Amino acid sequence: MVGKRPKGHPERIGRLLGTAGVSPVLAERLKDLEIWRLWEQAVGRAVANRTRPLRMVGGVLTIQVASGPWMQQLSFLKAELRERLNALLGEERICEIVLKAGSLQQEPTVERQEPRPGPLSADRCAWIDEQVAQVEDHEVRQTLKGLMEQHYRYRHNR
Repeated sequence: MVGKRPKGHPERIGRLLGTAGVSPVLAERLKDLEIWRLWEQAVGRAVANRTRPLRMVGGVLTIQVASGPWMQQLSFLKAELRERLNALLGEERICEIVLKAGSLQQEPTVERQEPRPGPLSADRCAWIDEQVAQVEDHEVRQTLKGLMEQHYRYRHNR
């Protein structure tokens, strides 16, 4: 994203999207998000249960690791993990892996009941319409509008 913005203030969608669809900056960030989707496939269940990708900035992937012994083991496997992830991504996106110690929130073993969506206020609907108004492509505009509506319906029920 171009320039800094205060925390807690959403970036205008029109600024993120170019006239031909998705801006190059957003497209690159979306490619980076594939790491989270492919994580368990790349590292295996045992490692995935003890690690989490935290962030990807400038080709540097930061991984949170649950314990010291796992950090030590993974420090020897960083090159192999990088190669596996890059192969699954189809390009050399990860240049370096940084390990960071920290406790991981364990996933619940029982299925969670999904929260029920709450209604959106007229003000929130108008705000969402305003945010997506600059998007020229109808399909992209409708998709973004739907995503934002879903986000705000579920966000206030947690």
